[in-house]
Amino acid sequence: MVKKKCIYCGNVRALEEEHIKPKSKGGTTTAYACKRCNRSKSDDTYLAWFRRLKKNRDSLWYKIKKYQKGKRGKIAETARKVANE
Repeated sequence: MVKKKCIYCGNVRALEEEHIKPKSKGGTTTAYACKRCNRSKSDDTYLAWFRRLKKNRDSLWYKIKKYQKGKRGKIAETARKVANE
């Protein structure tokens, strides 16, 4: 059995359905995100959200960056890009 995890930080608790591209911007693809990530992201794209978290030195950014390290895919690539900016 595969355990469901937050697509951003890897948390396994308090998961909600998340629109990766915000629904307000035409997004339809969904995944699981923890309540903290989902509420923090709001209607930002994940690129804008990562940049905001990094700029504000939010502890959530460090958790996401650590979880995405070594992963593959657009979210992980974007996290690395923002980390290197």
